Amino acid sequence: MVKDTMESAVLEWYDNNYNSKPLFAKEKPELTLETSLSTGKYPWTRETGDEIMNDYFERFNVDSSEFDFLAYWPYEKGFLPNFLRPKSQKLPDVEPKPLTIHMLVESAKAGRWLFS
Repeated sequence: MVKDTMESAVLEWYDNNYNSKPLFAKEKPELTLETSLSTGKYPWTRETGDEIMNDYFERFNVDSSEFDFLAYWPYEKGFLPNFLRPKSQKLPDVEPKPLTIHMLVESAKAGRWLFS
């Protein structure tokens, strides 16, 4: 099966720029369409996720107006436990949604973010 051009371009871009070998690992993680940037064995931090997605939207000319960054990298509670916070500053427990290479490929093909 031959990969389409956009799939190959996104996979190559991600592999060359962001799919690096984790500390103490013997090799780079296998890159598939199911690879998630926000969940799984090697999720990216919020700062790196932001950098990756900004690069992606610019490089592949994808309209990011429908992209909800916090769905994939929600706020973390940090060091102060919720019970010590004032009611107005309590943070809910929110699990990040998986943001996969497949989602990047399909949105690049469409020219806009397709997933909510």
